[in-house]
Amino acid sequence: MNPLKTNNPKGRLLTYQQVAENSNLGINTVMRLAKESNSIVRIGRTVRVNPEKFYEYILAKYSE
Repeated sequence: MNPLKTNNPKGRLLTYQQVAENSNLGINTVMRLAKESNSIVRIGRTVRVNPEKFYEYILAKYSE
């Protein structure tokens, strides 16, 4: 995978890799949870994750 030239970790939409790094989860887990939470945004062939929806889903489903 090519490194991004303009990497903004504070952007509103993040790559799978950025979400995996921020959440300390594996990339496959992030991909599965992003699909479950409907937080995927497709722009052409590019896939991004809406982190607000992603983390909201995780906290609602997995926290006590």
